[in-house]
Amino acid sequence: MGSSQIWREINKINIKVESRGIEGYIPTIVLNETLHRLMIAETIKERKAKNVRDALFILKNDRETIPRLEVCWSEINKILDMDFIILKEKPNTFLNSIEISKRYSLLARDAYIASFAEDYSIENIATFDKDFERVDFLKVWKL
Repeated sequence: MGSSQIWREINKINIKVESRGIEGYIPTIVLNETLHRLMIAETIKERKAKNVRDALFILKNDRETIPRLEVCWSEINKILDMDFIILKEKPNTFLNSIEISKRYSLLARDAYIASFAEDYSIENIATFDKDFERVDFLKVWKL
């Protein structure tokens, strides 16, 4: 799925959130991961890197690259301007994610996201990731 299609799907959800048709939540880990990927993508797109590994090397070692990025900051600000409630980590979020990872065979990040949902009594998740279908306390809305 291309980035323009992803943004169309996100936009559909945002419209529902803004119209108060649904409540939207974003855990801080999702914002962090999104910004990280946007930084890498912009570095590659600007032809400063050929692949993810090269992009990470440049981002870590060229202190002028990150301040000069523009698209990633613009895109993350678009997300922050949406009417989503940003969920912060609770004291047991990480520890609970370990058990969720084991119980549902989830990778660490996915278990961490599921742990946020459990901590905040969230029962629905909109995602591209089918792994969340294994989590019995979440109803998955596929994008």
